[in-house]
Amino acid sequence: MSLDIVDSHIHLYPGAEVQSLAWCTEGHPLQGQHSVQDYLEATKELPKVSNQKLQGFIFIETDRKSHLKTEAGWDEPLRELDWIKRVTDGRPRTGEGHEPQHAQLCLGIVLWAPVPSGPDAMQRYTTKVRERAESTWPLVKGFRYLVQDKPPRTMLSAAFIESLEWMGRNGFAFDLGVDARSAGLWQLSEAVEMIEEAHRGVSENQRVRIVISKNTLAP
Repeated sequence: MSLDIVDSHIHLYPGAEVQSLAWCTEGHPLQGQHSVQDYLEATKELPKVSNQKLQGFIFIETDRKSHLKTEAGWDEPLRELDWIKRVTDGRPRTGEGHEPQHAQLCLGIVLWAPVPSGPDAMQRYTTKVRERAESTWPLVKGFRYLVQDKPPRTMLSAAFIESLEWMGRNGFAFDLGVDARSAGLWQLSEAVEMIEEAHRGVSENQRVRIVISKNTLAP
């Protein structure tokens, strides 16, 4: 029996935009293009090995360069939205590594968002996202702001918690990435406290859904 699967967490980017990745330094092993065609090449043996069929994937933001000082710090994450929109619209630019027939593979999108800036900033940012996303907007299911490399208590600030509550009220999920191996177990403790605070006094149907996508522990 064949089993359809959804890849719930992948990062893709075109080679022309590698310089916008915050983590990609010269000589990094992942420098260069990693697009839909590369992904399909990497997964082409899946049906032969496990009798599973790839239905599609959830695109997760790739940590583009950003900052919280002004709205100009949103430019590169919004540029990333433009890129994944070209994928979902089936309108590739030359050399981007995807084709019109790949448009249906993207089943959901999780974008960067200025979560520490509070709900007003989240509202303004999401308005920009919706305007730029156009027909791709229904695929935007949640947001991510990496805390694994941030100072202690970043995710416990009042503005951060209020942003999570805002996401819950508006039907968005939050993708949580913590790195206990590199940063220490305190991140796990803070993550538990963050979830408790974000859910405190909130009705169950309005609680933000938190997807723990990275919890790196030492072997």
